[in-house]
Amino acid sequence: MMTKLERLEKIDPQLIRIPCGDGNILVSNTLQGRIMAEIKGTLIHRFEADLAENPDPENFNNLGGNSLWPAPEGGDFAFNYPPKGDWYVQEGINKLQNCVIEEGKGFLVIGKEFSLLNRSGNTMQVTLRRRIEGAESGDFGVSALRYRTFETLTLAEPCPLDKGVISAWSLEQLPGAAGITGFGKCANGAEKGINTDFYGDPLKRMSFKGEWFRFDLGGPNRLQIGISSAAAPEFIGSFDPSRGVAVLRWTPARKDGKYINFADNDQKNGPFSAADQFSIFNGSEELDFHELETLAPMTLDADGSVTGSELESETLILMGENARIIEILTGKFQVPGEFFC
Repeated sequence: MMTKLERLEKIDPQLIRIPCGDGNILVSNTLQGRIMAEIKGTLIHRFEADLAENPDPENFNNLGGNSLWPAPEGGDFAFNYPPKGDWYVQEGINKLQNCVIEEGKGFLVIGKEFSLLNRSGNTMQVTLRRRIEGAESGDFGVSALRYRTFETLTLAEPCPLDKGVISAWSLEQLPGAAGITGFGKCANGAEKGINTDFYGDPLKRMSFKGEWFRFDLGGPNRLQIGISSAAAPEFIGSFDPSRGVAVLRWTPARKDGKYINFADNDQKNGPFSAADQFSIFNGSEELDFHELETLAPMTLDADGSVTGSELESETLILMGENARIIEILTGKFQVPGEFFC
């Protein structure tokens, strides 16, 4: 039986590899510019090979990997709701392939151009770029891979804020939910920095210790949290003991832009009623995957109109013995030890 990595290689013969740490960063332009990682032959990201081999031509094909999206998902300026329509994913995100813009030793730039219609009926012409580069993973005594992305959504014309907003939104999608621990650190205090204005009550599955929060994934219902930029979040992560895999993500705070509410809800208080820098999505037993998400503020011109969004993210993947990974998380990164008991 073929592994998921072998099936990915078969589905996309033009799969691009960037050697990095103890594995490779894999970039598939055939699959809408998704990024995946493999360490010693093991595919780390969620990858729905059956769906990739037999995609639904009418609907969104959620294949996994690391993908770049335009936010917001909901509200008056939503990109996932057309005027007077139900949830969907627009053609430029769902089906349009990327092309290689630049390639060099240890890095790759891909991109595409497309139009986006928001819920208010306004259309934006967008240029998307993803620069993907390997980074030194460090010596942790386990298998490791670290990579960075520099991603931009640039508007052809500035858009007044009463017509639309846009934010670059990176979703790192990973398999599993039950038994997985999500966590993060907020310098200004974790408990006050958690945004629960999505669906369900994630606080029932959370605990806090000063700067730190723990989010027990799984359970019967999908849940999501945002982590406000005002809380000075430093990083988020997840630990999956069933696979011996920990994933950590960073994105620096930016003071030269404006964060928005990206949530999939009505956003009754408007697009600036939240300002999240990170998010964790718990797919629960229903979907059996989770996401570690980074978000960027908008860039604005001198008139206060949005010109696009720029997102810098970094991902570290650790794979090995559970005891050693816990030692790294609690020692090197100072995550509270009781989070893994």
